Formats: sequence, C-alpha cells, structure tokens
Amino acid sequence: MKLKHIICVLMIVMVLAGCSAHNPFIIKNTTDINQFGATQYPPHSDRVFVTSATLPATAKYEVLGSLEVGKVWYGSSKNVLTSLAEGARKLGADAVVEVKTWYQPSGWSWAAPHGSGKAVRITEPSSVVLSNLGGVWK
Repeated sequence: MKLKHIICVLMIVMVLAGCSAHNPFIIKNTTDINQFGATQYPPHSDRVFVTSATLPATAKYEVLGSLEVGKVWYGSSKNVLTSLAEGARKLGADAVVEVKTWYQPSGWSWAAPHGSGKAVRITEPSSVVLSNLGGVWK
C-alpha cells in the first residue's frame, strides 16, 4: 500500500514538473512566455532581432517579458532562436536580448537545444542600433 502511494506521488510530481520548457520530462517542443507589466502590444509579423548582448544604458526600451524554449529532439540552437523570435512577436516585441542557449536531456533526446531571453520593445529607435550588438534578425 505504501509503495502505491509513493509511486502515485512521484507521478504527480513528474507531471507537474513537466510544465516548464527546461524540464527533461517535456514531450513536445515548448515555449513559455511570461509577460511583465500591464501594457500589452498587439502581435506582429515583422522581423525580431535576437542577441546574447545586453542593451546599452543609453537605449530606451521596455521589457515585455521573459521567454524560455525547450526542444525535445536533437537539433541546432538556431531552432531555439527562431522560437524565441516567434514568442517575442506574440508579445509585440522588437528584440530578444540576453539570450542564452544550451543543450540538455529533454523529451526524446540526451542533448536537445534549449534557450531563454528577454523580450523587449524599443521605445525610442534612435537610442540604439540593434545591428551593432551582434545577433541575427529572425
């Protein structure tokens, strides 16, 4: 009886833990979008700049949310960058900054690409030249 109870509790914990994009128990590609603030912008289909850099202190921008991407199969981190850009578009963001990518066991592989970043909207475009930061347009 105790063993059944322990197994049941472990299964519930695994199911709840599988809700995060960076969890090894995910069974489908996942993008978690955590929106910040009360201001909402409409989604768009424009290109989004994706970079590992931090915006300079002179840049005028608003952080719209954080993004986390988890893939379940082997592949390139370029797939993660594309998913981060898609998530940013849903928030109405112009760029994803402070991007980190890595590989970890997930879903059906031992080394699936994962990533995270901050979705930002540039409020004063003249305050920063995104192309100078080093990154890609997606």
